[in-house]
Amino acid sequence: MPAVAPRTPAPAPPWTESERAEVRARLDAIFGGEVFARGGAVAVLDADGAPLYDLRGSRPMTPASTLKLVVAATALDVLGPQQRFTTSFVALDAPGADGAIHGPLWFVGGGDPLFTSNDLRAGIGALVRLGVRRVDGPLAIDDGAFQGLERNPHWDPSDLDEGYAAATSAVSLDEDTVEFDVTPGAPGEPAKVRIEPPNDDVDVRGGILTGSSTDPRIDRIEEPQRAGAPHRNAFELGGTIAAGEEQKYWKPVLGMPAYVAGAIAALAAQRGIEIAGGRRVASAPLAGQTLWLHRSQPLAAILTEMLVDSNNHSAEQLLRILGERFSNVGTDAAGLAAERVELQRLGVPPGEVKAYDGSGLAPADKVAPFALARLIAAESRGPNASVFVRALPRVGEEGTVIYHQLSDARGRVRAKSGHLAEVNALAGIVSTRRHGRVTFAFVVNDPAAQADEVGKAQDAALDALADF
Repeated sequence: MPAVAPRTPAPAPPWTESERAEVRARLDAIFGGEVFARGGAVAVLDADGAPLYDLRGSRPMTPASTLKLVVAATALDVLGPQQRFTTSFVALDAPGADGAIHGPLWFVGGGDPLFTSNDLRAGIGALVRLGVRRVDGPLAIDDGAFQGLERNPHWDPSDLDEGYAAATSAVSLDEDTVEFDVTPGAPGEPAKVRIEPPNDDVDVRGGILTGSSTDPRIDRIEEPQRAGAPHRNAFELGGTIAAGEEQKYWKPVLGMPAYVAGAIAALAAQRGIEIAGGRRVASAPLAGQTLWLHRSQPLAAILTEMLVDSNNHSAEQLLRILGERFSNVGTDAAGLAAERVELQRLGVPPGEVKAYDGSGLAPADKVAPFALARLIAAESRGPNASVFVRALPRVGEEGTVIYHQLSDARGRVRAKSGHLAEVNALAGIVSTRRHGRVTFAFVVNDPAAQADEVGKAQDAALDALADF
């Protein structure tokens, strides 16, 4: 029996002028209220990328996490959905019969944003299986794939003690946070505090008491660093935790080469591997022998996690990976240059996007809603369209957009949200009933706007668009 060629979906019927007028009227009624009147901007494009609705859509707006759509599209098109990032242990030679590596052991980071302590344990386990019992030389950390400051200077200083504003480094570990496991004792007694992974680079001071309420403090101590001295992460504990189950807290760490070296040394010691030569930062030799290689999840999976959970760390890691691939310099500036080239290719005027980071955490980031809508429209028609669209969270069903309340649009919308102190944004795709996909960006920059009121207007607009 001859093969049957797959059917090509019939093109969506064009919008009539009366339908376009009805869209404008319905959206005007929704966005004409006080919520969007002061600081709102809206752009909606039809399936062909032509404007369908415009409420100050060319105005530069602070996008918050909707900016992640730019790094997602650029990474997908430049690197490909199956791209993986490697982390490895390298030595000059395999261990000898005495179980010793006679020389340095290098740990080489490739920027994997989701590399974890369990992955690191697997690497040390691989060394044990190779017979390694001692490293005569130093543990050398190769973080040379990235350059520049670990923390973006454009971020709000009030965010820097939060896990969502962690460092960016080629030797990333646990999203560059340390885990504090706090186990209550008897009332009035100190709680037991354990850090994960164990690490002598982390200095824990003070304590947390077991009390009637849970209000612990884990405050970073900023200490001046001597020139050339390794960075240390110091934290002051205080407050209380109620009796009951163990609680977990995460805090960002800095000085990632020293922090990762401390974690490797501690985990290696647990497995009986002695590192005799100290620790340092150094590039691995080109002629080195790879003793263990870890490959990250494919980029498509990383993008899905980044967009669904709004992972700032993944966005920042990908921005520097783009810089390294684009110009062999793993900096934010090089990554942003790669984004501008991709925006131009996709038909988005680069001047409509003024970015300082990959995550949208910088309050100074500015993007026109039409730029977001055009980016989504172009990417959803390109060769990686299916991967890009599936990476967007389903509105009302998962991730940071789970709390949206849709009716007619339920199951028809995928979008990325964005929230900062004065920002409420949503940008994505609506599958309409008769006219195929439309792309949209709804952004409010207004300190007086209530997030729940903005969300209601966004949901009403999505239901209205889905009806057409």
